[in-house]
Amino acid sequence: QWDIICDDSKKYIPLTKTIFYAGKLLGAYLFGWISDRFGRRVTLLSTMLIQFISSLIQCFSVNFYMYVALRVPLGICSGGTLIAAFALMAEMVGPNRRNWANCLAQGSYGVGIALEALIAYLLPEWKNFSLAVTIPNVLFVLYWWFVPESPRWLAARGRIKDAEVILRKIAKTNGHEYQEGALQEIKSREMVSEKPEKTYHLWHLFSTIYLAKVTIIEGWSWFVTSGVYYGLSFNSGNLSGDFYVNFAASGLVEIPAYILASVLVDRIGRKKPLIAYYIIGGLALLSLLPIQALALVMTFALIGKFTISAAYYQIYIHSAELYPTVIRTIGVGFASLCARVGAMGAPYVADSTPLIAPAIIFGGLSMTAGMVTFFLPETRGMPLPDHI
Repeated sequence: QWDIICDDSKKYIPLTKTIFYAGKLLGAYLFGWISDRFGRRVTLLSTMLIQFISSLIQCFSVNFYMYVALRVPLGICSGGTLIAAFALMAEMVGPNRRNWANCLAQGSYGVGIALEALIAYLLPEWKNFSLAVTIPNVLFVLYWWFVPESPRWLAARGRIKDAEVILRKIAKTNGHEYQEGALQEIKSREMVSEKPEKTYHLWHLFSTIYLAKVTIIEGWSWFVTSGVYYGLSFNSGNLSGDFYVNFAASGLVEIPAYILASVLVDRIGRKKPLIAYYIIGGLALLSLLPIQALALVMTFALIGKFTISAAYYQIYIHSAELYPTVIRTIGVGFASLCARVGAMGAPYVADSTPLIAPAIIFGGLSMTAGMVTFFLPETRGMPLPDHI
């Protein structure tokens, strides 16, 4: 296709991935600000629409340059969709249910990877494959009628009446009577009469010692988590055995990881399990160095993918709970920006050597993330902060 031969593919394939994640890097910050300024719902719906249109056009690319150019809006809007969706989820679900909501959202990653492997096996030609994974996205138009704005965001912006309307609809849908005092706690903490329309920016993440510490640690942890997660996914094709089976296994192993993480995050907390995932995963990957048996290599590689998937699951919850409402998506957006930097480098690390270099780099990075997470506070069961 497009006169790209085998040797060229080793250069171009990582390039297309890096460009996509570069777009995600930009989108994470850009739509983090847009989501805080204009709302979670409008951000989510607009980014999903642009993603669908860009992906559909990409299926009919006439040359490699057109294909690569369309990776940019796809990446930008993908980053925006993730930021808005997880902020909306964190603010719509109470502390005791937030964990399981996150489990359902994250579990879709593992299912998606396994389905992607199956579709790629059945439709190896890239255009047919792209159409098969793009067309079902038209169903997201239904979100217009079913996804409301975050009541917490509305209250933080001083729109108390709008927040109350949505809470009444939620209560009615769930078959409950609306409690007239449902917004009293939010009202008392929001102090909406004082500059309800204040705009927040990136520098607010460093406006206090606590926020600066959280932002630096979370930035590094997301960089490591994303880099290791995508690096191990990309590297699964370099392991011995069937490419499709390995790729599907790297996705399916995420499902039990998310289930285990969802149990431990409520029973033990956010912080301790997160540290354990990083350390155990790092040790598993570093253990690959002296191993020659192919079965053991695959086993330890899957352990590494299992633990980093559990960490990826849990870091979303922890990060969202560390930041106040008024800068939550800016904070998570900055962390996601750091994650995209890690993801941008992952394709090149995964392809640097068949095994040794990725094991050392990914294993070592995972260990450092476990160490710095020790300095973050526990957030289990704590109310979400609203103001700086």
